[in-house]
Amino acid sequence: MKILLVDDDEALIQILTKTLITHRHVVDVVKDGEMGWIYGSTFEYDLILLDMVLPKLNGIGLCRRFRANGYVTPILLLIAPSSEDQSSKTMQVQGLDAGADDCVIKSFDLAELMARIRALQRRSHGNPFPLLAWGALFLDPRTCEVTYNSQPIALTTKEYEFLELLLRDSQYIFSSEELIDRLWSSEAFPSEATVRSHLRRIRKKLAAVGAPPDFITTLHGRGYYLKAIEAEATTEVSFAYPKSDSLEKRDLPIKVMIVDSDRAWLSALPTLLKPWGFKVTTLADPQQFWIILQAVVPDVLILEVDMPKINGFELCQMLRGDRRWQRLPVLFLSVLSDDATQQQAFTVGADDYLCKPMMGVALANRILSRLQRMRDCR
Repeated sequence: MKILLVDDDEALIQILTKTLITHRHVVDVVKDGEMGWIYGSTFEYDLILLDMVLPKLNGIGLCRRFRANGYVTPILLLIAPSSEDQSSKTMQVQGLDAGADDCVIKSFDLAELMARIRALQRRSHGNPFPLLAWGALFLDPRTCEVTYNSQPIALTTKEYEFLELLLRDSQYIFSSEELIDRLWSSEAFPSEATVRSHLRRIRKKLAAVGAPPDFITTLHGRGYYLKAIEAEATTEVSFAYPKSDSLEKRDLPIKVMIVDSDRAWLSALPTLLKPWGFKVTTLADPQQFWIILQAVVPDVLILEVDMPKINGFELCQMLRGDRRWQRLPVLFLSVLSDDATQQQAFTVGADDYLCKPMMGVALANRILSRLQRMRDCR
């Protein structure tokens, strides 16, 4: 992520710059509000860290100018502790009303500041969950760890930034010029050959852990992008799809995604469904739900009700509120068997409700029956 830091406190600049670079961010630093405006309006940034008190143009004025001119880059305002003239709370209100997305009071905890930066980053990219994923590739911005098929990948800082940028905007084709602008500071002037060199090393490291050679694809004359996921999915078990009288023949196996915090039960389900050739993706952490859902694009979703942090009802309700997923068949498979729970499941949009334990043949038949019913209704 490329960050513009606008602050005139040398000691704080050194601390913040070191911390941000450690977390794999690219940082430009300017020391007054007018230079902040010049840089912020000239270069593209993912975030602006803006001090409230600045020479030439203060943070409130600069924030208002950005918003008045249509700039939507997230702004995190740094506020001095309370003085005799104004309380910190009053300055926070002024900052937020001026268009800042968040405010922190000095002296802040660096861990908290980085967490706030990650939260703004997720919000600006429309992704409520911390992990980034594309098929079997996972990147965790909290720890800067990257894995493919659960195998760790050791990346340099620039390689990590390259991959993170592609993952955050996975449908976009980045030209070499755009990559240079987003991944290097305004004081650096790398060539297109430098971009290609970094790309070769990333591809080599991905191939070493089993990724296809064109995982990052080159569109000649245009740029680079992540190859669309087809049959590949994360944590999946796939088998040849047998003929079935209850469902018309498909060229590809049926993709079933199962979300359940009971890891023992979750590990048993692929084996239970093996005879029907389903391609099964299992997920134990519901906080990764949207990432895996979009990577897998399942034909059927199976949810447990009782899960930590986000329960099955909440996931189903959010799903039905998103028109892209309103027609996705949702089956609940739960240890809860009371009438009230089952009724609530149908109220939030479930298509079927099943109780554990359940034999594989019964579960497979309910999945096939639901898909057949959908086809008959078309």
